[in-house]
Amino acid sequence: MVTIRPVDLKVQPAPYQIRYNVLQKVVKTLEKFEATSGNAGSRAMELEGNVARKSGSSQSYRFNSSVLLRDLIKTKGKLEEIEAPGVRAVNKRSGSRETMARSNAIKLLGKVLIEKSVLAANGYNTGAADLNSNPDRTLDLLTNSDHNYISCIRCNTKFDKLQILSPATCRFHVQRKRYNRETREGEYVCCGETTSSTSFLALGCKTMPHHVFRAETFEEMATISVFRDTSYIDGDHNVLALDCEMAFTSLGYEMIRLTIVDFFTSKIVFDSIVQPFGQVIDLNSEFSGVHAIEKSESMTFDKMLSQVLCKNMINANSVLIGHGMENDLNVLRLIHKKIIDTAILYPRGKFKSSLKDLAFEVVSKRIQNGEHDSSEDAIATMCVLKAKLGIPLHQTVWS
Repeated sequence: MVTIRPVDLKVQPAPYQIRYNVLQKVVKTLEKFEATSGNAGSRAMELEGNVARKSGSSQSYRFNSSVLLRDLIKTKGKLEEIEAPGVRAVNKRSGSRETMARSNAIKLLGKVLIEKSVLAANGYNTGAADLNSNPDRTLDLLTNSDHNYISCIRCNTKFDKLQILSPATCRFHVQRKRYNRETREGEYVCCGETTSSTSFLALGCKTMPHHVFRAETFEEMATISVFRDTSYIDGDHNVLALDCEMAFTSLGYEMIRLTIVDFFTSKIVFDSIVQPFGQVIDLNSEFSGVHAIEKSESMTFDKMLSQVLCKNMINANSVLIGHGMENDLNVLRLIHKKIIDTAILYPRGKFKSSLKDLAFEVVSKRIQNGEHDSSEDAIATMCVLKAKLGIPLHQTVWS
């Protein structure tokens, strides 16, 4: 009789008790589906051992073991039916992956286009009003002292945004707090501090020398650059996934990188660092992945638009795909009608699902483990949508 216990390794990725608990869950799952003909214990030890060997830390072990348990349940214990994470199963009859006609994929995409009213409710500029036609109002927004004082979106301190480059102490938490059901209080993921903490770090685990803000209305956004309606740009029928990285500048919240990926070929068709209008205050490198903006290696905002707003890229006939893409289109200053937003397609109560969670839950894709990458995010969003519609994830040749 086999003694069911975790296999011994030179380097343990997690404490013995945690590994033992995971092993027992694997055994129970296999027994539930009777997938091992009475050898659940041996099979479970093998599977858990494989997870332990490829895990370099306790955190990665927990993640990999959760993937294993999820896949066991998904396949009813028959892991051999799974290819690499995020890849559709092989067609058993033909011996090749399933494929789909391009016309069928386009029909499926058409069914999940977001209605104009829903876009407007989710922060998209739908062109309801001409935001670029009142220069007097623009001047008023820039100079009227009533509009100068605003709350810093990181530490909530009121400050004069015309003095944004003056030294200040901005102390804040890098990540938002989450509710801990066990302790029944808020907990900041970035540092572990709680809302009831009285330590110095409770005020924030990071300090920066300037406060920051972001425009809240389309009218304010248009004071930096006008919105452009893509309805007036004639061009090819195409499907594109896009993602932007943003930074804080003296003029607010601006785009510093844009990536566009073709839906059908999965090829990156545009990727560039973009120079903001204002003076950089914080590149948000830990999230944006951008550490410097060199003029010789980047584009101006206008040059970027001249390249992406055209017949064979973004135009009136384009279907644009993104996650929480209202933020991307607002920093691009674009009004577009054909939108598919995975944050809207996958609602989570009154909150929106994070792309990181969706990518893992839907296609077993692990992203945003460190600095963000707009190309990785755009591709992950595309994969999540394909999985939802039953479109083969890795198909690049279409009939």
